[in-house]
Amino acid sequence: MIYSSLGKTGLEVSMLSMGSLVLGPAQYNLSTQESEKLIQYGLDQGINFFDTSEFYDVYPHLKYLSQKENVVISSRSYAPSKDLMKESLERARRELQRDKIEIFGLHEQESALTLKGHRGALEYLAESREKGLIDAVSVSTHYVSCVKSAAMLPEVDVIFAILNMEGLGIADGSKADMEDALAFARYMGKGIYIMKALGGGHLYRNPYKALCYARDFPYKDSVCVGFKNETEIQFACKVFCSEITEEEINRAQSQILRTPKKLVVEEWCEGCGKCEQKCGFSAISVADGKAVVDESKCMLCGYCARVCPNFCLKVI
Repeated sequence: MIYSSLGKTGLEVSMLSMGSLVLGPAQYNLSTQESEKLIQYGLDQGINFFDTSEFYDVYPHLKYLSQKENVVISSRSYAPSKDLMKESLERARRELQRDKIEIFGLHEQESALTLKGHRGALEYLAESREKGLIDAVSVSTHYVSCVKSAAMLPEVDVIFAILNMEGLGIADGSKADMEDALAFARYMGKGIYIMKALGGGHLYRNPYKALCYARDFPYKDSVCVGFKNETEIQFACKVFCSEITEEEINRAQSQILRTPKKLVVEEWCEGCGKCEQKCGFSAISVADGKAVVDESKCMLCGYCARVCPNFCLKVI
């Protein structure tokens, strides 16, 4: 595995990081034992960087990492105020059984305006960094404008942004716009890691090319990918280490083509609209009393499933 310094944080992270959204109820809902086995396999391949969020509800799965050394965990919260962010950070420390969470930040920010609205939370995280409760403050976003704004904030150390070879899921610009924004953020000394390298599953027909684009993008320190089995981890690790043969590429891509991801809306959906409100990609609408998915926009994140009161949505 290849490692790099995450901006100016002093943290050394694997170029490939392991996302945990797939482990929880929004997607594959693996058991704790299944998750621990997958995490250990990632560790065995040299992955030391693990991404999560309070919203994912997977802290019990990642508690396994409390026993491991030289591991970097990044989590975040929607909490807008100092008091609520304090609760979120303390929950993470308690449930992950760690005195320090290496990276903690603001989840799904959109612009300078939303960052301003979370000023109390951001200031609390900066204080927590000074106290040694965290090493770095992060911002996650799907927005070019937010990357540019966060790059200018001294409180922010790390930016977690969406980027893939087709520019899918970028909310307010093109792939080139996001590339330029991340180049600026890197110039400003921020640590950069990127999400949705496979376009939330839309780029599953050519995962090798998609992963190579992310691997070779120069203004990043790591790329976060979610894995549901050991075969996917092995494939990605070999791609990132440039140790994969043509035969292995073809075999892995053939397997992936047989199991594409999709968002399912169950028959008992009542059309309450909470999923539509939550979707950051405008991929869900309510028509004739039921949620309808625009597959061309859906990034298969499963955030909609987390807010559905009747468990009508699931990424499979």
